[in-house]
Amino acid sequence: MGGAIDTAGFFNMLMRHTSIVPISDMTGIMDFAGIWKDRSQVYGAPGYYAFRMYASAHPSQPVAVTTDSGSYSVQHGVTRLPDIANVPYLDVVAALNQSGSKLTLFCVNRSLNTDIPANIDIAHFPATEHADIQTLRSNSISDVNDADNPDRVIPVHTVESLHTGTLHHVFPHESVTVITLHKAS
Repeated sequence: MGGAIDTAGFFNMLMRHTSIVPISDMTGIMDFAGIWKDRSQVYGAPGYYAFRMYASAHPSQPVAVTTDSGSYSVQHGVTRLPDIANVPYLDVVAALNQSGSKLTLFCVNRSLNTDIPANIDIAHFPATEHADIQTLRSNSISDVNDADNPDRVIPVHTVESLHTGTLHHVFPHESVTVITLHKAS
């Protein structure tokens, strides 16, 4: 599950900086190894599912997002990034698809033990009354998929209702969530 959170956080960073990062490669940055085979069982790692959740959304045009979920700071990290201040627990990036008919929010809850409730105000996007939600989570950041439990960590699809342009959602601790809103006709 930790690899899924790393993957989603990396994608959020790339989407935030699309104006200066036209292409990127994760090789050497993280051990992705998305699809595995063991004892004739083929299965996806949690990071593979995060990758698939982002890729299937077809984001095209980034949209401004404001969050207030608390933050933490990293001190004495790795050589290349020893200190990082004000890392948000809930990392959110939003984007429209090419036609502007779909708004997708890419959300990573980095907290290891706190579910984060949020009221998501969708200003300036006339959404239908239902949001499609994919959530990738597990009980522990150390959980993996393997030949014995190939579906231990997979996305769960749900639908939630918006009320007067606001979606109330609880982001589970150590999770990746993709929320898709469709434009009302």
